[in-house]
Amino acid sequence: MKEYSKDNLKRSYSLGDILELSWCVLRSKLLDRRIRIIRRPFILRGRKFVDFGKGLTTGYWCRFEVFPEDNDSRIRLKFGDNIQVNDFVHICAMDRIEIGDGCMFASHVYISDNSHGVYGGGIIPTLLLK
Repeated sequence: MKEYSKDNLKRSYSLGDILELSWCVLRSKLLDRRIRIIRRPFILRGRKFVDFGKGLTTGYWCRFEVFPEDNDSRIRLKFGDNIQVNDFVHICAMDRIEIGDGCMFASHVYISDNSHGVYGGGIIPTLLLK
């Protein structure tokens, strides 16, 4: 397996890319200093109900939404440490979603703990990822 050095990575990014990444890192640290990088554009709704964990990395156009059904202020969307979320991932939580340490999500993934109607047998699914 070929190892990549910092020189190889520097050759992969233009000056504009480096400036954009630097700006994303700065904005990420202002949101939560434990975050590694959240690439923009990024949509976040219900920030006070989210625990980003340590070392979260996202791709472009991710959307995290938390809409609690009650007035309880507990964390509803909890990320473990060193999570990699790629482009266009949408996570929507109403009750609770917990993602364990070291998970990696491919692009175009949708995760939700709420239903968009009742399907067969009246069971409303809930999701707890670990």
